[in-house]
This record gives sequence, C-alpha cells and structure tokens, in this order.
Amino acid sequence: MMMLDDPQTGVGMRLRLERERLEMSVTEMGTRAGKNRQTQMRYENGMNSPTAAYLHLLEPMGVDIGYVLTGFPSELHDEEAQVLAHFRAASPELRRAALSVLASATPPAAIATSAPIVGGNNSGQVNAGPVTQGDVSFQVGSKNSRGRKQSS
Repeated sequence: MMMLDDPQTGVGMRLRLERERLEMSVTEMGTRAGKNRQTQMRYENGMNSPTAAYLHLLEPMGVDIGYVLTGFPSELHDEEAQVLAHFRAASPELRRAALSVLASATPPAAIATSAPIVGGNNSGQVNAGPVTQGDVSFQVGSKNSRGRKQSS
C-alpha cells in the first residue's frame, strides 16, 4: 500500500501536497486556519487527524478538500472530463467494453520493456524474447545452457 493510500498517513500527506501546491508555508496554512505551526505539522505527519471545521476553513484558500480526504481530485483535467462525458452518454454495452479495455491496459512501466505485446486481433511472428498477452507471459526462442537457441 502506498503512503498516499494509507488511511492513517494519507490525509496528512495529501494535505502537505496541497499546501505545497498552493506555495504556502506550514506556518501560513496553519495560521490562516486558526492553528499553530505545530498543529499543522501534526496533521501533515498523520499524528493527528484534522477536524471537519479545520478542513472547511482550508477550502477558501484553494485546498481541494475532496482530494485531501479521498485521494481523488475534485476537478477533472480536460481529457478526464471528456472521457467521463462520453462514458456517461454511452450505452451499457459500450461502457462495459470501455471498462474492459481500461482494466486490461498494460501499466506504463511494462510498456517501457522490450517485450513484444500481443493482443486483440493482432498476429505476427516473434523470433525471440518474452511475449505478454493479457495476464499470460511466455518466453520464445530462449537459449539453453550451451548458448544454442531452443524453441519453447
């Protein structure tokens, strides 16, 4: 579990990220919300949980309270808003298909590897190396202990 997802420390870390995004010091944010520097630090370090009244005072400063509490930004970027608008307008079948595609998408870290990725109606030949299709991976044309090519 990532620190931002941890219920104990996540709120505090996201609060710190919002403070930094707004280019405020610990003292400035705390003072503007009626707290001292030490209390602000305790919130950000996850030692204490901020109250609803405190969070309410942060909203006019530009703090995304929804993000601080849930980890999800309250406002969407342009592309996200377009995807959401199209998704809401889509038929149930198209929604299921879109979710299926997004759920099976290869994480960016995996794309950076040299492994051929085979999927959908694609077909081709792979002479050597790892092949990944969905959740299944296999090695093609690996070498044996004598350095000779062997087939899988």
